[in-house]
Amino acid sequence: MRLERLADERDKTGEKIEDMLKMAEDEKRDLADVEQTQITKHRERYAELEDEIVVLAADIERTEGSRDVSKLLRSDDEVADESGKRYATPRSNPGVIHRTFAEFARDQLIVDDKYGPTILSKLGGDGRAQREAAQERLERTLQNTTSTTVAGLIIPTHMTEIMDIIDKSRPVVQSGRDVPLDRGSMTYPVIGTRPSVILQSAEKTEAGTVGPTVSSATLTANTYLGAANISWQAVNWSTPSVLALYFDLAAEAYARQTEGVACEVLETSNIGTVGTAAGRLGTAGTESFGNWRAAVVAGLSGIYTATSGRHRTNTLYLSANRFFQLAALGTDQLAQLSPIGTLDVGSMTGNFFGLNVVGSYGFDQDTAIVGDSGALLIGENEGNPVEMRVVEPAIGGWEVGLIGAFNAAVFDINRFYHLGTHL
Repeated sequence: MRLERLADERDKTGEKIEDMLKMAEDEKRDLADVEQTQITKHRERYAELEDEIVVLAADIERTEGSRDVSKLLRSDDEVADESGKRYATPRSNPGVIHRTFAEFARDQLIVDDKYGPTILSKLGGDGRAQREAAQERLERTLQNTTSTTVAGLIIPTHMTEIMDIIDKSRPVVQSGRDVPLDRGSMTYPVIGTRPSVILQSAEKTEAGTVGPTVSSATLTANTYLGAANISWQAVNWSTPSVLALYFDLAAEAYARQTEGVACEVLETSNIGTVGTAAGRLGTAGTESFGNWRAAVVAGLSGIYTATSGRHRTNTLYLSANRFFQLAALGTDQLAQLSPIGTLDVGSMTGNFFGLNVVGSYGFDQDTAIVGDSGALLIGENEGNPVEMRVVEPAIGGWEVGLIGAFNAAVFDINRFYHLGTHL
């Protein structure tokens, strides 16, 4: 039984080697690395089978006096009935199952109650023994070959594309005025009192006598840092590169941290709230297009008054829920004094009544602010964030990190106004 199974496995292994070589030859190419590895395994297995087959064949030769393995396996066994007459019992070897459909069909007929007796009478011999042998061959269970038994031949497929979104955008930071932070802080002048120029009542009389006052304010950088320790093996064997992925994800985390800082500066600065309940935004989702228009105009008017007409209001800052609320609204007005504008829901940008619209994930819910983007100072070291790499030969790894210095400030609170309740 073992010799027969090994012989079949050897033949199939040889066929696999020939098929792979023929495929490569038909395509006029060299063997791929995976194919070369498989062929090597097949050849090693073929040699092992051949060695054991030779040993088993020698055992059979000593027993039967023949070296013909095929004949030993496939010869019919002869048995004698009670009268002494000898007859052949095909495939009496318990390790051999049906090799052809004809053998299977004959056994089916032998065990059949209708046709069996007739066939057995023609075969002669012990009909009961032949019927039992046929029944045994039919009931013999074949060994199943499933994907788990040939797992080495099924190579798993791995995707090497990162499907997630890595977003490094900072819309509010990008809208502000960049200032350098080469020394960790930056001092900037703030005008306190402006000189007065008034009508002189008569010759040699005093008129505008108020001089300018200028104070200073300091913007100090805060440091943001992230670090990790990655093995040499992970760096060199990963696809895609785990090192590049780390820096991309760390840069995204830095962007979200600093964007949140800039948004918080706008939210918490001592800036005004437009009008009364009738002239400002209330609960998000309940306002009409007219409410939005009235609130924006009231905000512009408030900034104009607070700055004595020195306003440069150019931006409408919105949280995500406010942006999508405004984008979904329409108007039933057929005529407008100025273009309404358009909003891009994909990038959360656009314009509304001449104002640049900046929507950001960094704002708290229900935030809506109009103001001058030039009055928002964004202090950051040039080239931030900075990637850092340190090789650690003692442990075969890389210590990596990402660092950046950042801060934001509003240098004139009168240039910004909330359009609604800040939650």
